[in-house]
Amino acid sequence: MSAIESLLRFTSSSAINAEDLLAVVSDRDSETTVKNLIVDQSIASACVQRGTIDDAIQLLKTLDRSPRQLIVDVSGSAMPISDLARLSDVCDPSVAVVVVGERNDVDLYRSLLGAGVQDYLFKPLSVGLLQRALTARDPAATLRTGNAVCFAGARGGVGTTTIAVSLARFLADVTHRRIAYVDLNFHGGAVNSMLRLTTNNGLTELLQNPQRIDTPLINRMLVPKSNHLLVLSSELQYGNDFVCRPGAISELINALKRHFHYVMLDLSGVAGSIAEEAFDASAFVYITSDRSVHAARETARLLRFTEDRDSDPTITLLLNNQHEPVAGRVDAADFQRALGRASMVELPYEPKTLAAAENLGEPIAAGKPTPFTSAVVELANMLTGRTEAAPPKPWYARLAGNRGRR
Repeated sequence: MSAIESLLRFTSSSAINAEDLLAVVSDRDSETTVKNLIVDQSIASACVQRGTIDDAIQLLKTLDRSPRQLIVDVSGSAMPISDLARLSDVCDPSVAVVVVGERNDVDLYRSLLGAGVQDYLFKPLSVGLLQRALTARDPAATLRTGNAVCFAGARGGVGTTTIAVSLARFLADVTHRRIAYVDLNFHGGAVNSMLRLTTNNGLTELLQNPQRIDTPLINRMLVPKSNHLLVLSSELQYGNDFVCRPGAISELINALKRHFHYVMLDLSGVAGSIAEEAFDASAFVYITSDRSVHAARETARLLRFTEDRDSDPTITLLLNNQHEPVAGRVDAADFQRALGRASMVELPYEPKTLAAAENLGEPIAAGKPTPFTSAVVELANMLTGRTEAAPPKPWYARLAGNRGRR
């Protein structure tokens, strides 16, 4: 084994330090070329391994963070487009992806570039070719970003945070999406107690920073629950007013979207300009209600407000049965008919599962499936485009990311 191979060869994900570059290629010649590039360019944090695109997908699932740049090989893939769509599901939106293959296919090349892939190279590779592909960026190319997802309750106590946290944990733990959960209640929402975390007041620290919000600052303020689920929150003392400068919320959300598949915005108890900026930045809005007349009226107001947003978000109504069924509550069919909404998901009454989730910090998807967990899975499938009712967008839309579902 040469000195270069000894320096760059890794055998397990725990040994990988690939903050700058990760390459997974299928043949020895390509592996050697990438290693020579790493040494030639003095890339300090890089890793190259032999394998397929399936290996690359599995490896990305185990890493704490996606690399800044990724080289992946589709040689031998029977369905390279589908494989790249699966890759986009586990790869941070900010990653610059260079695809390597054996086909000199102009149509594939154009499709990939239009989708946000940085470049497509066919073998044999050279150091110069790889260097140009990794450093070139077409100013007109579409930058992949994640989606902001807003959760708002028609009134307090309808289970907005419970549903949002359950969905976030499922997306992070099961589908391996990278999730930023932002609790916009500056005086402390329920997310930290539900996840058994302690806030560092990172949200208000970011928003009061007079300088531009940047990636290193965001990384310091995020509190991790896992590799794929990170929380941004604050818990100010009651009586301590916090004035947020106009545009700060939008700036923060846009910065997070560059590094996360989904930025989940919890608006429980939040209104005014903060909520307005969150709605405007969101591609998806979930409004939670219960079977009360008051909640139905407030839901109608929220629907009118969100439907008037210039961002034109996809709006889904969540009818949550958080109380024991008794006579006198609004019937689900009447509720839906009164609001004139066909897009509604009803969540069942399930006190034991939710008590464990809220008070013990247990994920609702763990253990035996229940009707509530099935409803959360349905929401996840709808959001990521995996159900027949909401068919997935084409692979290129998911790779491009801008309002595509991943």
